[in-house]
Amino acid sequence: MSAKRDYYEILGVPGDATDAQIRNAFRKLARKYHPDVSREPDAEQKFKEVNEAYEVLHDAEKRQMYDRFGHASPSGGAGGEGFGGVGDIFDAFFGRGQSRERSGAQRGADLRAGLSLEFAESIFGAVKSVEYERHEPCGTCGGGGASPGSKPTTCRMCQGAGQVQRAQQSVFGQFVNVATCPRCRGEGREIKDPCSTCRATGLVLRQLEREIEIPAGLPPGTELRLSGEGDHGRNRGAPGDLYVAIDVLPHPQLQRDGEDISSELLVNIGEASLGVSVDIETIDGEEKVSVPAGIQPGTVIRLRGRGVPRYQGGGRGDHRITVYVEVPKKLSREQKELLAQLRESLPSGRDADGSSFVEKARAVLR
Repeated sequence: MSAKRDYYEILGVPGDATDAQIRNAFRKLARKYHPDVSREPDAEQKFKEVNEAYEVLHDAEKRQMYDRFGHASPSGGAGGEGFGGVGDIFDAFFGRGQSRERSGAQRGADLRAGLSLEFAESIFGAVKSVEYERHEPCGTCGGGGASPGSKPTTCRMCQGAGQVQRAQQSVFGQFVNVATCPRCRGEGREIKDPCSTCRATGLVLRQLEREIEIPAGLPPGTELRLSGEGDHGRNRGAPGDLYVAIDVLPHPQLQRDGEDISSELLVNIGEASLGVSVDIETIDGEEKVSVPAGIQPGTVIRLRGRGVPRYQGGGRGDHRITVYVEVPKKLSREQKELLAQLRESLPSGRDADGSSFVEKARAVLR
C-alpha cells in the first residue's frame, strides 16, 4: 500500500500557512486538475487529492488533529486508511460498540441530463438552459422527515449507533458480528410521526431549470459536470453532481474535424480549367474563395484561421475545402462539338506507344 502524501505538500503550502494561503492554493490547483478541463492523464486522482487535503486543512479542528496525528488522526475525515480513525480501529479489533451517534447523512445520487446544441453553438459557445428533475429537501419538514412540531427519536434497538452487534462463539473464541440496524436501517433514529409531504424521506422531487455556459471549442462528446446540482442526500446529506451530455446537431455543409472545419466544393470542367471565384459557406458566414485555374480533383484549399476556436489556448484551426471536378454525363450537340475541339487541341494523355505516364512510372518502379 503506497503512503499517503502530506496534505501541505499536496497544496504546496508551508505548515504554518494561513487560511487565505490554503484557500488560494486550493482554488489554483482545483482549476488546474479539474477533470472537465485538464488533459493530464492523472488529473482526476490529483483533483481528489487536492479536495481531500483542502477538506482537512481549511477546517480548524480537523487541521489541529492532523497536525498532531497525521493521517492516523482520530477525527477520521479524509485521512483514514480504511478506518474512520483510532476509535474504528479499536472497534474492528476488540468489538467495542460505537458510543458516538451516527448522523445517517447520505450523499445524493448523481444525475444526468441531455442538451442539444446547434453546430455554431458548439463552435463559438453559448449560454443554454437545461431542464431536469432532482430530489430536494422537503419544505414542510425542512428535510428532517418528521411532521412539523415533532422530532425524530433515537433508535431503541441500536441506541443511535446505526449498527447492532451480535456475539458469536467459535472454536477460536468469541467474535462480534457488526451489522446495519434493521429497525432504523443504519440511520440511528426513528420517526414516529412522519411528514405527510415527503413520507419521512425528507426529500421531494422538483423540476429545475439551470443555465450553463458552453465554452467555445468544446470537444465533441464532452460531458459537463455541474458540482452539487444532483440529488440532495437523505438526512441533509450533500448533493450529488449533474452530468450534462452534449449532442451537436449536424450542419448540412460543414463537418468538424478536431480544431478544423471541412467542406466540399464541386466545380465543372470549365471552372477547374479556367479558375473561378465562388461563395463558400463557413462558420463565420459566406466567404468568397478563388479556385485557381488548372486545379486538380482532390486538391484542398485551406482557409487559415477560419476553423474552431481552440478549447484551451488562443487561435483557431483552419477550414479545409476539398475540390472535386464534375464530369458531365449528358451533353448537348454543341457541348460535344466544343469538347471535341478542345480534346484535339490539348496534348494527349498517352504516348505514341499507347502507354500513359502513370503506367510508365509503375513499370520503372517494378
